[in-house]
Amino acid sequence: MSGESLLIEEAKAGSFDAFAELISIYEKKIYNYCLRMTNCREDAEDLTQEVFVRVYKNIKGFQGNSRLSTWIFRIAHNICIDHYRKSKFTIVSLNQSKNHEDQREMELPSEDPTPEHEALRKEQQEFLLKCMEKLRPEYKTVIILRDIQHHSYEEIAEILDVPLGTVKSHISRARAALRTAVRPLLQGDD
Repeated sequence: MSGESLLIEEAKAGSFDAFAELISIYEKKIYNYCLRMTNCREDAEDLTQEVFVRVYKNIKGFQGNSRLSTWIFRIAHNICIDHYRKSKFTIVSLNQSKNHEDQREMELPSEDPTPEHEALRKEQQEFLLKCMEKLRPEYKTVIILRDIQHHSYEEIAEILDVPLGTVKSHISRARAALRTAVRPLLQGDD
């Protein structure tokens, strides 16, 4: 039995320490997902907490038919979509927030970047995030899961509980919509 499987069984048996260890494994990834879906640090923190409360309440019902990460991401996706429906998803301009602390979960290149490269990378990242804000939630979700968090198409299909073909078409449409969103912003910089 793997370490994670053992933690799952202990958490199912009521071990809070085992559950806390499971949280530590997935907390950053779930926070990052929620942050990308809401573009608000406070909402992402609240939603992440809500995800793990729901996981705690339902861990005994986890059958193991999928990986634990897939199950947790499905819960996170459902909570983010519920949040979207409740709030009507107010779009926030990235230009209004100069606080770059929200970028803490993004992976940095392994080589030491020069200050110029780092500034350019942050500018490009903000630009891409601004473009992503224009996407429909289902397109934003697949872009985050595939291109930012590197889930396979099959994992995304499990997380979203949709057919594999739907995932592929959503990714294709999302990327096309992202290209469309990027064009006016690029033309505006001339």
